[in-house]
Amino acid sequence: MIKNLLFILLLFSTAVQFQAAGRMENIRTKSAFTIPTNLVASNITFTSADITWDPIPGATGYTVRWRATTSGVWLTMNIPAGINSVNLNGLTPCTGQIVQVIDNASGDVSFPLGFYTHLNYCQSRSLTLGALYLSNVTVTPSGGLPAMVNPSVTSNYTDFRMSPPTHIQLGVGSLNNILSVTPTWAGIPETAYVKAWIDFNANAIFEASEMIISTTVDSTNPKAFTFSVPPLANITECGTAMRVILSQTVVADPCGTFAYGEVEDYKVTFVNTNLAVNETTKSKDITIYPNPASESLHISGLSSDTCYEIFSASGQKTGEGRTSENTVDIRHLAKGIYFIQLKNKENTTRLKFIKK
Repeated sequence: MIKNLLFILLLFSTAVQFQAAGRMENIRTKSAFTIPTNLVASNITFTSADITWDPIPGATGYTVRWRATTSGVWLTMNIPAGINSVNLNGLTPCTGQIVQVIDNASGDVSFPLGFYTHLNYCQSRSLTLGALYLSNVTVTPSGGLPAMVNPSVTSNYTDFRMSPPTHIQLGVGSLNNILSVTPTWAGIPETAYVKAWIDFNANAIFEASEMIISTTVDSTNPKAFTFSVPPLANITECGTAMRVILSQTVVADPCGTFAYGEVEDYKVTFVNTNLAVNETTKSKDITIYPNPASESLHISGLSSDTCYEIFSASGQKTGEGRTSENTVDIRHLAKGIYFIQLKNKENTTRLKFIKK
């Protein structure tokens, strides 16, 4: 009798544990199928992007939340059931963005998706690492603008556009700008091919007319080349890009893959050279802060209120007046790059600032 009772209790306990394990497994399975997956950002512009994700069967709707990497505040949008895409607009230009999708029924949250609001170009890369690569790319602009020097290690492809030390400034309509490349071989140096493009019209396409270099290089031939910037180069808020390709064989176009070599992309900003000022020749007595600024510029080094003019990067006058207690109101300006020209007695000082 006692043995039978113990057997029944054991059987009951095993059944309860089995049912509990089954319920936990069902919960885990359900959770796994209610986490939004495969988030993708496409059609990215300076201020917008399309976001898609895999639909969840039986979902009652989604919440999309996003924020700039420079902000801790999430913006949200409710998406009805049956839709698994959204267009985000009004994004901050030239800034990293973070997006997540939440399943409303379960509250499960996707892994974050990151992207950057700038022009997006076709992909290009080599298939073999280290055999041939760009160990240095240098751009020396004409007109006194600062040079960009970038020594680097081997890679298949590197996007330097989000690295401020590698940003390039070029004058609109400028001549005799110099691009220097240093190829490095893992073995015996041979002849290689170098091509470079600059997206002068900022349409996110490296067109044939925008190719600035197409030549061969080896360990003895000169590796410095001159190029010009057209007078109608497009000045945009986030700049444009230069692509440099080094390859063992001739590369037909700026997109796609090839066997040996390397691809590097750089951010390029076009400026009106009549307004651009070499950082090393600016007056050391007059400075502006904060920079970037959102509401007002504070100017140090002025002995009294001074007349000023503000110009956009394209050379259009966007404001003028006199400083008030060494302060200039810039709330009327749109986001972008500007120059403020200060006329102090017999001296004229031009300083660059960013309105955020």
